[in-house]
Amino acid sequence: MLMRVQNQRRTVRNAAISTLCAFLLAACGASTESMVTSAKEYIAKNDRNAASIQLKNALQKDANLGEARFLLGKINYEQGDYAGAEKELSRALDAGYSPDEVVPLLAKALVATGQGDKIATELANRRLEKPESRAAILTMQGTNLIGKGKIDEAREAFNSALRESANYPLARVGLARLRAIGRDFDGALVDVDAVLKDAPTLPEAHSLRGDLLLTMGRVEEAIPAFEAVIAAKPTDVGAYQNLISVLLRQNKVDLAQAKVTEMRKALGGHPMAVYLQSYINLRSGKAKEAYDGVQQVLRVAPDYIPALLLATTLQLQRQDFVQAQENAKKVIERAPNLQMARRLLVTAYIGTREPSRALEALQPLLKDKVEDVAVLNLAGQVYAMNGDFNRSEQYFQRATQADPKNAQYRTRLGVSRLVGGEADQAFQDLEAASALDPDNIQADITLIMAHLRRNEVAKAVAAVQTLEKKKPNDPVTYNMKGGVLLASKDTAGARKAFEKALELRPDFLPAVSNLARLDMADKNIDAARKRFETFVAANPKVAQGYMQYAELQAMTGGQNKDIQALLEKGLTAVPTSLPIRTALVAMLAQSGDTKRALLLAQEAQAGSPDDPALLELLARAQVAAGENQQALTTFGKLSSRMPNSVAPLVAMSDLQVAAKDFASAEQSLRKALALKPDAVEAQQRLISLLLQSKRGDAAIAVARDVQKQHGESSVGFLLEGEALSAMGKSADAVGPYSEAFKRDKSPQSLIRVHSARLAAGQEQEAAKLVSDWVKANPKDMVIRTYLAERSLSEQKYESAVQQYRQMLEMAPKNAMLLNNLAWALGKLNDKSAVSVAEQAVSLAPNSPVVLDTLGTLLMDSGNTAKGIETLKKAVSLGPKLPQLRINLARALIKSGDKDGARKELDEAQRSAPEKSPVAAEIEKIRATL
Repeated sequence: MLMRVQNQRRTVRNAAISTLCAFLLAACGASTESMVTSAKEYIAKNDRNAASIQLKNALQKDANLGEARFLLGKINYEQGDYAGAEKELSRALDAGYSPDEVVPLLAKALVATGQGDKIATELANRRLEKPESRAAILTMQGTNLIGKGKIDEAREAFNSALRESANYPLARVGLARLRAIGRDFDGALVDVDAVLKDAPTLPEAHSLRGDLLLTMGRVEEAIPAFEAVIAAKPTDVGAYQNLISVLLRQNKVDLAQAKVTEMRKALGGHPMAVYLQSYINLRSGKAKEAYDGVQQVLRVAPDYIPALLLATTLQLQRQDFVQAQENAKKVIERAPNLQMARRLLVTAYIGTREPSRALEALQPLLKDKVEDVAVLNLAGQVYAMNGDFNRSEQYFQRATQADPKNAQYRTRLGVSRLVGGEADQAFQDLEAASALDPDNIQADITLIMAHLRRNEVAKAVAAVQTLEKKKPNDPVTYNMKGGVLLASKDTAGARKAFEKALELRPDFLPAVSNLARLDMADKNIDAARKRFETFVAANPKVAQGYMQYAELQAMTGGQNKDIQALLEKGLTAVPTSLPIRTALVAMLAQSGDTKRALLLAQEAQAGSPDDPALLELLARAQVAAGENQQALTTFGKLSSRMPNSVAPLVAMSDLQVAAKDFASAEQSLRKALALKPDAVEAQQRLISLLLQSKRGDAAIAVARDVQKQHGESSVGFLLEGEALSAMGKSADAVGPYSEAFKRDKSPQSLIRVHSARLAAGQEQEAAKLVSDWVKANPKDMVIRTYLAERSLSEQKYESAVQQYRQMLEMAPKNAMLLNNLAWALGKLNDKSAVSVAEQAVSLAPNSPVVLDTLGTLLMDSGNTAKGIETLKKAVSLGPKLPQLRINLARALIKSGDKDGARKELDEAQRSAPEKSPVAAEIEKIRATL
């Protein structure tokens, strides 16, 4: 039986192959005339794809076949490929095909591709024999003039068309459209109906009829009009768009989906069909499918405004605020008066916490007297971000008055008043908002949090009781209750509340997190871990569960291999989770498994090749893997996807510096600063490049630009001081560093002033600076650490020991302080050095640096076996730190293992920067072997 089935399949396959070969051979041997005839037969059968193939075959044999060019142009036009139609029809004219056939259709294609002005310059002088052809040209000129707002000239063109060919239907439709533009909708509808009596299937007439009925509010009647367009012209994109939009407006999603399916069958992968499918996916809650679809549209039609708006909306949902800004700006460039685009841009700036840019983008929306509630609400948010709470309150109040039953607006008004200091009125607004919408608990949560911030625990408890009555079966209620009880120091009650939240909804992650925190406060780390372990086992598709469990593991000393295994498990369960994938890629790269990190990044980016977040992930993975040239290409692509962002250009400059392509690095930074002249990260790097090329004056000029741009900030003065120090002008650097310290009073600025004064020979002034600081800030560890490390570098070990002992009185369990104290004691040959280092290791058992110190001290004390064992463990935990391998190599030499030492030096060489002191040290040791 099986053999018979296989024989049957083989027979069918062979027959199919024979047929295909016969078809190909026939095509090879057929004449161009027979191919064109065959194409016409396919057109008659409505098989335009087959006709198109035959026509292209004919044109391969003879590129000057005018009729084949015309027919191919006509098919392209009917399939919505207007650019392709224009190209083929122009070639048909050049090949001498009948102008009366070609010119009317070519005029339509020119209007459809936005090249309508060419009708007057390139087609109007063509000699046409048929009156209908001349009328067609004039009609398309009129249509083009409507688009340019030249109504009177358009009317004259349509009337001229009717003089050429009385009752020419498309000219009559044009005049009806002019009536509609003049707001005479009833008259326009009468005119269109008169056209349809004479030309009952004319798609343009049915299309205008549908538009008119929609404008007049007769939505149900508009549906058959658009269906009539599709029946007469199955490839009419506009008709599908109008019909599907109407169905969606009526919430007839299933019917709209059926029409999209029909459209895709008729038009294949037409961008509009993909766009409409994406829009329906968004309406149906399929955000990922919607986003993938709209990206597909933008790849082939990057300037299509509806797709850009939809992409922006979806990017705001995904919190991809930077890309949302880019797309919103593209729309505004092409349609400056489109309010929706401006609203989206403002929202994107709010998302990236750029209050000044949000305020600037908002202004065009506020030019006229604003009545749009969405704009009023947006204005309230923007002014609040800018600290102008008076205006914020005014806009939120107007929004609330315009829509008094909207709890969200009342809540925001309350928040604005709360931040602005009007506490009594704010609490009234929040309580009113809570009462307005029993299903919305945002106002209640804001009330509770506001009371807690004011330490009004009793009022917070009362607000929780209100929430409990309002939402007795909502886990959020009990999560908030637990928080309030914790503020009341009722830990047992808080635990019960969090457990109640989990009882109501076992997959409620915030309650799991809060209970784990309580477990950790009780020093019951195993219980905290068990909670997350149970959660991810029961809810394997909740990505955030894996992330929080991994964070807990890292915080409580979990092994890297266990955290990695957890993230691997999470990625297997939720392969689309970008946070899990990003965390895993970073971890793999850090642990040295750069190949796997790169593979994971490539897998993600392959699925969404233009997603900026995934492009950045790939670029970072390529850098970790040492594939800098590929990373440079990826950052370049990211820059093209985010043309107004400086981050990819700055990343490119870092890679170009690493490749010693300093000219390109400077060019990248200049581009970044052209986009954002006050981008400090670019300015810092540019200063470094200018100093490297001995252009100190230019570097200082950039630093002074930063000072002007950043007002009261210290950053510009710090940059000027660093530039002067790098130029060897330490005395000159004291002034800018002092100004920076005066502005920010930070230990970091103080360190720079101190170093500059010492380098300039101003020891007394430097000593007084730090002495005054330590007196005023006795618990500041930053300056004390700096002084101790300076003592170590200057080999003032007794001074370093004294400083570390003082710091350990304030932080007795600080492993690094103990480590450094042990090192200084070792340099003084103090016998207590090893025991101090052992204390450090007991506090940080997995720190390679701390283990390295202990291992070195053990070797110095004569405990060679234990010293080498400890140094090997340090290297295993820090395999990319060359100094650890150098210390191990020295120990191995001391023990007589020169081969082992050579291997360690070879490995150290791979991680050591070229021509660095570490590289020189390696060569020096190698020379002794």
